[in-house]
Amino acid sequence: MSLGFVFAVTSVFALSPVLAWLLRIFCAADAPAPAPAPESPADEDAGLLARGAAGDQRAWQELFDKWKKPLLAFFYRSLGSMAEAEDLTLEVFVRLHRSAATYEPRAAFATFLFHIARNLLLNELRRRRRKPAQSVPPEAFDYLAAPGSDDDRRAGELEELFQNALAQLPEAQRSLLLLVHQQDLDHRTVAATLGLTANALGVQLHRARQQLKALMRPLS
Repeated sequence: MSLGFVFAVTSVFALSPVLAWLLRIFCAADAPAPAPAPESPADEDAGLLARGAAGDQRAWQELFDKWKKPLLAFFYRSLGSMAEAEDLTLEVFVRLHRSAATYEPRAAFATFLFHIARNLLLNELRRRRRKPAQSVPPEAFDYLAAPGSDDDRRAGELEELFQNALAQLPEAQRSLLLLVHQQDLDHRTVAATLGLTANALGVQLHRARQQLKALMRPLS
């Protein structure tokens, strides 16, 4: 797919967040990996978790409000079902609650959270012994153009093609792209979440981007 085509598509469907990060994937495909962000000694989310473990219900609510949508997006793009995404998102917070008292912030909170999320995702895929759904229900895209418009129809077709391409990737590649480009996690956090070295992350991320581009090539 040409970069110019992606820019043209994104300019037409400027309201689609999926297309925005799809553009970032293609723009970043041949760019060097950014330097890892410095780790903060004061992890706000780790502090909220510690307060939650001590019985502060407001802290739990803050964590839920902050991470609910990112987790829903991660599970939905991995499984293609909003109902499954909602169930697994709630299960992440159940497990987070169970492990809060023993959590030691040696790594970023996001690493800990998405490690739980990915383990749940892998368990779900193994249990069902099936690939993620390869179609997207039209009602899922409530941020698109007005119903009945040409933009609505074309954006829906592009969204569905994207979801189908994403679903054809191996789980490891799909999770890698989602964590880097959808969740905007820094490379250090993603590497720790997936159990990769920095070099392995760079190699696998490049391969995942190239594979997604190849699957999206019918657009060109």
